Order: sequence, then structure tokens, then C-alpha cells
Amino acid sequence: MERGDKKRKGKHKMKNIKEKHYIAEVQEQHGEYEHTTKYLFKTAGDPFEYAEKVSKTWYGFEEPDPADKGGYWQNGEIISSVGEVKQVSIEDYKVLKKYLSVL
Repeated sequence: MERGDKKRKGKHKMKNIKEKHYIAEVQEQHGEYEHTTKYLFKTAGDPFEYAEKVSKTWYGFEEPDPADKGGYWQNGEIISSVGEVKQVSIEDYKVLKKYLSVL
């Protein structure tokens, strides 16, 4: 066993190299008012399915009603929907997680 192998053995967890890092948005509409919230996540699966789940459960765990134009009614007053989803590098993810929520 070489010195480099001995150092790595047992000290470092193997990272899931299939996981990718993303920045995404939840768009909310309250009557005439609209705003966007950005968040970070990582997944080995479909990033748009992940972002859809976040949008769907944005205000809790109850099953929201689908809105006519996409998105979901939250408590019958607010519509939440998926905004932009972009892949980011691990380096950018590490910096951004200091400032944004990681879901």
C-alpha cells in the first residue's frame, strides 16, 4: 500500500459522483404581486422533478390543488410554480450555500 492510499483509506467518505448541483427558483403569485425565491439543491435524479416537488410543497405537506396555468394553489390564495433551474459547479455551490437556502 502506498502512502497516498493509506492516507485516504477510511478518512474520506466517497462522494456520490453522479450528484449534480443546481440553483433553482420558486415563483409565487399573490393576486397582482409576484416574487421569486432562489434556493440550492443537489440530486442524482431529474432536477426538474426535484424542483417541481419543492414548488408543490412550498407552503407545507398538504396536497395543493393544481392551478389552471401551471403551478399549485397554496391555501387557495397563492400560486407557487417552478422558475428557472440551472446546474452550477461544485465550487459555485459551496460559495452560494453561504447565502441561499439548501433544500
